[in-house]
Amino acid sequence: MMSHSKAVLTDEELKARYAWTLDRKIEESCCRIIDWHSRFGGRVSVSFSGGLDSTVLLDLVRNKCGYPDVPAVFSNTGLEFPENVHFVRSFSNVHEIRPKRGFRQVIETFGYPVVSKRVSQYVGEVQRAKGETATKRLRLTGVTSKGTTSRLGEIPDVWKPLIDCGFRVSDKCCDVLKKEPLSRAMKIFGPPFVGTRAEESMQRELSYKFHGCNAYHMKSPRSTPIAFWTGQDVRKYIERESLPYSPLYDMGYDRSGCMWCLLGAHHSDDNRFELLAKTHPRVYAFCRDRLGLFDVLDVVQRLWGERYRRRTKKVEPTVLPNPAPAGFSI
Repeated sequence: MMSHSKAVLTDEELKARYAWTLDRKIEESCCRIIDWHSRFGGRVSVSFSGGLDSTVLLDLVRNKCGYPDVPAVFSNTGLEFPENVHFVRSFSNVHEIRPKRGFRQVIETFGYPVVSKRVSQYVGEVQRAKGETATKRLRLTGVTSKGTTSRLGEIPDVWKPLIDCGFRVSDKCCDVLKKEPLSRAMKIFGPPFVGTRAEESMQRELSYKFHGCNAYHMKSPRSTPIAFWTGQDVRKYIERESLPYSPLYDMGYDRSGCMWCLLGAHHSDDNRFELLAKTHPRVYAFCRDRLGLFDVLDVVQRLWGERYRRRTKKVEPTVLPNPAPAGFSI
């Protein structure tokens, strides 16, 4: 839960940082990296997903700041694009960690992650509630235990029908497949540098405003040295430094996360599954026929309304993988 104490940064200050030149941002990021490295006596790590942001971060730590021996940690969820796994493994000193449970176990035990982590959490809490609890009232009405109103604590009206949608909803997927393994890795390799940026979500912006880049006092300390960078900065740095990057971005993808993540997939401008049908048809068919993902997505899209029309085409693979495409852990 985010603290309600005074933020470190104001909106104006964050806007000013976004406007810094790339050279200024590199300099400021390196200062944060050096401070973090010094604070923990060099026992730190880089959380490396193979995405553009973490590729830049790894270069900043190892090359710009001169810490070539800092280990990188790759959380292989079992749902990674094979091209991305190959790219990550091309780097030295990368430690690959895996979750204790697979995706199928997660959805069978907890439920499907849909819409957003916050909505998934709230809907799941109501589905699991036994009787009329304070949490259930908050999620349905926005009224807190103190009688005040919290708009952010309530499930948006458009998503309340998910409570009785016929399938369970949960935000535990990322916790089980990625966060828990990374937490284990932190104990081995030290507090991580993470390549998240404030502009990516409201939650990340709030976290940066309240904690700054180096969150020393969080329960799980982490450093986000490029939090004030923009996506354009990241791409400019990669081009300027001639860095290798994951081939996914030349295949039309703008993200390198889990192949069949449903979070945000309801938006009308999101074509991840349409693209997946073209680039990895066997995986697409597996998601549809074995995991039931598109039945879930259809419900979410129907609630979202006519602003989104499903554009994915049914792709019949020559051979249906059994039980899963090679290289994937479910």
